[in-house]
Amino acid sequence: MNQITLCAVIFVVMLVLFFTNKIPMSFTALGAMVALVLTGCLEGSTAIATFGSSTVITMASMFVVAAGLSRTQMINHITKLLYKITDGSFTKVLACYMLVTCLLGQFVPSIVAIFALVHPLVQNMCDRMNISPSKMMYPIAVASVSTSFIIEPIGPYAAWYVTQNGFMESYGWTSTQLNMWSETSVFLPVGIFTLLWAIFIMPRMLPDQPERPITAVAGRKLQEKEPLTPVREFLGYGIFVAVIIGLMMGFSSWQVTLAGAIIVVASGVLTEREAIDNMNMSTVLLYVGVSAFGSALAETGAAETIGEAIAQALDGVTNGYIVGFVFYLVGFLMTSLLYNRAVSTVLTPVAVITCSSIGCDPRGPVILCALATMSSLVTPMATAVVPMAMNAGGYSAKTMFKVGILPGLLRGVLGTLIAMTLFPM
Repeated sequence: MNQITLCAVIFVVMLVLFFTNKIPMSFTALGAMVALVLTGCLEGSTAIATFGSSTVITMASMFVVAAGLSRTQMINHITKLLYKITDGSFTKVLACYMLVTCLLGQFVPSIVAIFALVHPLVQNMCDRMNISPSKMMYPIAVASVSTSFIIEPIGPYAAWYVTQNGFMESYGWTSTQLNMWSETSVFLPVGIFTLLWAIFIMPRMLPDQPERPITAVAGRKLQEKEPLTPVREFLGYGIFVAVIIGLMMGFSSWQVTLAGAIIVVASGVLTEREAIDNMNMSTVLLYVGVSAFGSALAETGAAETIGEAIAQALDGVTNGYIVGFVFYLVGFLMTSLLYNRAVSTVLTPVAVITCSSIGCDPRGPVILCALATMSSLVTPMATAVVPMAMNAGGYSAKTMFKVGILPGLLRGVLGTLIAMTLFPM
C-alpha cells in the first residue's frame, strides 16, 4: 500500500471518528497525526513543528488577549448598548456582529485573530438574550473566513494581484494581467451574498442547543468575578486596542498576539491560572492534528497528483464557465483536506499552466482558486477558524458539513458566473 493510499485510509478513519464523536475530536486528530508518522506518511520533525507554528501561537495567544478583555467591563457595556439599539432582535444583533467581523476582516490580516476577537462579544450577547451560542458562532466564523479581504485595495493583501501576475508570467502567460480591482469585482458581490445567507438562512439550519461541550465557560467565569481596579481595567482595554492596531499595521500576527498575552498576565489583568484556563487547548490541539494531516498530503505528493488529474480532465475543454467552476470545485474540496494557504500555493500554478496550454486567459480561474480557499468551512482541516467555531458553538462535524456545503457551492456558482463573464477565456 503506497503512502497516498495510507493517507486516504487514515483520513477516512479520522472523518468517521469525527462524525460519530465517540472520542474527543482533539485526540482523534492527534491520533491521526501519530498514525501518519508511524506509517511514514509524515516526517516526525514536521509533526512536531505543527505544535509551534505561527497559527498555533496566534490562536493560543489571542484567546488569552480576548480573555483579558472579557475580564473588563467592556464586553458587558458593548452588549448592553447593542441590545438596546437592536431592541433585542436576534437577526439585527447577528447582522451587527457579521458587519463588524467583515469590517475587521478588511484590515486585520489574521482570520484567526478576527474570530477570537469577536466571539467573546457574541458569547456575552447570547447569555444576555438567553439563546444558545450554536445559533450565532458558525455565521461569525463564515464572516471571518469568507468575507475578509474582499476589498483588495484597502486590505492587507493589496498587492495580491502583483503576486498572481508574477505567477502567470513565470508559467508563460503574459497576454493579460490582473489589476487591483480584479479580485474585488468578484469577491465583493460574493461576500455580500454570503453575509445575507449567513444572517437570514444559516441560523435556521443550526441546532438549537450545542451538540458538544462549549469551551467558553471559562470566559463566563471571568465576567462573574469582582471588577478590576481602575488601572487594570484601563490596561485591559489598552492591551486589546494595541493588539488590534499592531495587527492592522501589518506586524507579525503571532508576535503581536503573544506580546499582548504576556502583558495581560504581567499587568495582573489575568492571573497565570486564568490565562492557561482560557487558552482553549482542545481547540489548539484539534488544529495541530488536522494541520499535520494537510502536511502529510503535501509530503506524499497527493496535492500534485490532484493537480495533474485536473489538467488531464480539462484537456480539450474550452468553455470558460466549466473550466472556472472545475477549478473552484477542486479548490473547495482540496481546502477541505489541506490548509487553505497550501491549496492556493499548489492550485494557482496548475490553473495558469492548464489555461496557457489551451491558449485561454487564466485570470478567471486564478481568482476562483483564491475564492475557493475562502469558501470551505465544512471540515476542521480547512482553516483554524473551523475548530475554533466548533468548540465555541458546540457543533458536531456532521453539522459543520451539513450547514457549510450548500453556501460553499453557491459561492462557487455565483463566483464563476461573475469571474468568467468579466474575464472570459
